Amino acid sequence: MKSVAAIGAGSRIIWNPVHLPLQASASAEVAPVLVPVSDDDNLITLEPRRAGTRTEWQLPESPEVIALVFGPQGLSEGKIKSLVTRNRELLKQLADYAEQSSQVESLVQELADSEQSGASADAALKGFGAQYGVSLPKLDTKASSNQQAVLLLKTVLPASNTYDPLAPQTAQIQQTGGLAASVAGLFFGSSVGLAVGGTALFQNLKTSLFPSTEFRSAFAQAADHDGLTLCTKSPAPKSKTRSAYLWAYRVPELKMPNVSLVGKPHLPLGSKSALPLKVAGTSGVKELERVRQWRLTPVSGAASIPADVRLASAADSVEIDLSTAKVPAGDYQLAATWDWDTLPVTGTLHLDPYSDFSRVQFAHGSRDLLVEGNGNVTVELAGTDFEYLEKAAVEPAVRAAKPAQTNFELPLGPRRGPQPSVDVIIDTSKPGNYRLLLTQADGVAHEIPFTVLPPNPKVSNLPVHVNLDEAREGIRLEGSGMDRVEAVSSDAGLVIGAPEPHGWSGEIKLKSGLVRGQSFPLLLKVKGLESPVAVSDAIEVVGPRPKIRAVQKSLAGSLGIEIGTDELPAGTSAGLVLTVDNLHDPADTAPASRPRLELGCKIGELRQSLTLSPGEPSGGASLTFAGPGALYLSGDPGIVGYAGCRLAATVMVDPEGRSDPFLLGRVIRIPHLDKFILTTEKIGDSSYAGILEGRDLDVIEKAGWDAQHGVLVESIPTPVPGDPTRQTLRLALPWPSPAPHAPLYVWLRGEKTGRKTAVEY
Repeated sequence: MKSVAAIGAGSRIIWNPVHLPLQASASAEVAPVLVPVSDDDNLITLEPRRAGTRTEWQLPESPEVIALVFGPQGLSEGKIKSLVTRNRELLKQLADYAEQSSQVESLVQELADSEQSGASADAALKGFGAQYGVSLPKLDTKASSNQQAVLLLKTVLPASNTYDPLAPQTAQIQQTGGLAASVAGLFFGSSVGLAVGGTALFQNLKTSLFPSTEFRSAFAQAADHDGLTLCTKSPAPKSKTRSAYLWAYRVPELKMPNVSLVGKPHLPLGSKSALPLKVAGTSGVKELERVRQWRLTPVSGAASIPADVRLASAADSVEIDLSTAKVPAGDYQLAATWDWDTLPVTGTLHLDPYSDFSRVQFAHGSRDLLVEGNGNVTVELAGTDFEYLEKAAVEPAVRAAKPAQTNFELPLGPRRGPQPSVDVIIDTSKPGNYRLLLTQADGVAHEIPFTVLPPNPKVSNLPVHVNLDEAREGIRLEGSGMDRVEAVSSDAGLVIGAPEPHGWSGEIKLKSGLVRGQSFPLLLKVKGLESPVAVSDAIEVVGPRPKIRAVQKSLAGSLGIEIGTDELPAGTSAGLVLTVDNLHDPADTAPASRPRLELGCKIGELRQSLTLSPGEPSGGASLTFAGPGALYLSGDPGIVGYAGCRLAATVMVDPEGRSDPFLLGRVIRIPHLDKFILTTEKIGDSSYAGILEGRDLDVIEKAGWDAQHGVLVESIPTPVPGDPTRQTLRLALPWPSPAPHAPLYVWLRGEKTGRKTAVEY
């Protein structure tokens, strides 16, 4: 009866006893008493019937309150009516008592169930509070059951002091038993306890209105098979006194609510889920507590499937358990039974299996965001349906720490239909290997490995200049992280190369049609990144490189020895005019546009190099403009080059770059000869001694009268007293000379041909 929402006139109340107390005789009777909706000043007492067998009554009117009177020794209809006649206030109290006892009955039932199952009392109270819209306090587990019971009843029924209208005095609090027994004892009277093996409660209500009949209050608890157990005092009645038991119930008279789904809910198969519902014009889903026989009906028209639906603690949702139900995926209509009618739920419920997270992958480009120093980045995951994702966490691959929860965002929100992507926040403060843990409502965590990479390579020597009219040019990129660069590409041309220590080197084959001033980005293919790293304005097209086309040389004064056209004697001043193509206008005085000339040895170990700018002498050498496209170099070749060095010049112009090295000549060290004397001292059969005076005589290896026949010099130079820079050298020369006043020929060390000198004997 308590699960029915409305009881109308003409309804039948059926008494069908399952078990009667042993002390109930064969003459036990039961009778309903009604407070009609139409007239709450009168009671309707229905005919007492035998309590030992099934019987029924038809209600003449719709009841506001139904009271059940049970007499183990029989009932007198007159006695029942006199109960009301002699206690006019009982009529109002009976309605209030019925309403109050219904709430307390539910509270006791919840507590008793939790005690039997070993569950938390707070969980039971949470469900009761949601059902009746009461905010119950959190219990102090250190307080006694009696103290907790007083607090609960004060919260549920704050305005009540004496709860049982048949009791002559305030009930005494039960001193023993659990919390459920204490609540029942406080409300219904003392001596309340849990029946062994069940949830029925027994109590002692202390009222006697007539010498011959003792009326006792009773309350109901749920029993198996949709039954009610009436709980009351069990001791035998007084001598010559019959007992009668009264249980009252206020009929709710609820109308069938208008229920609809909120939005277009999607639920996963195989789990319990909260299902938001809207109950129009009511205080929420608690109005559905009398609904039963929930079922799912496929939209396709197949047979309905029973559904396990229960009221949830939230005021706007119910809990549907699909963990064990054999329900195929698809679209369903939800319905239930309201009294004897069908209660439809407007809207379509979509049921789906859990997604296969083994197919999850990072969306294109998302992994490239996982770079150290990027902070908290938002990456996109794809590959499956994420609508049932409930938790995301990140843990190191080595499992050195507990997973850290991280935020995520679904495009439509949780459980709002298929969503092929999700955005997840990942912290990139530390590089390394990690796992992203994704958990759906089933509680199973799925691992997606990922790596937070070191910072992307950075090129420091930009822009790289390429010149017009060049087919190929070498390029070098300097900076950090260049060892991770696997390939380089550019729209300026085909780039090939490889990493090297502290940089990347290669060459670019320039495409045709380039124009001075164009800029091109470089694309760096970096290990671990899906997309190349773009370096904007990395290549700049500049004009043609300078080119040394020719050189003219002049030597200061007479050197007294024969010099080749490709030779530059050290220790003497030389003047060189370099003809240079693509040289900036001398009138352009901007520092950035002024050319520079670098001198150095082209082959062999570079002892030193010298860089000159026009008008800025350095190291004993100077450089000036000799006109458009011409530079004049003056200086001693020996200040840069050494004997045997092939002295080369390179012209540098910004931003066009460096010319190819141009060979100026081979640096040689020559002797400076002042005079020669052929003495009368005979050496051997046909040779005479000669004395050569001058400087740098140590470079002479042979001497003779022509370029093909030389005599090895066996002595070493002797310094001239008082002048250490000058020496004399003893020679052996054949006699006679080819002609009077014949010139002397000398061989420099390592040479095969003699050089003609300006000295004669």
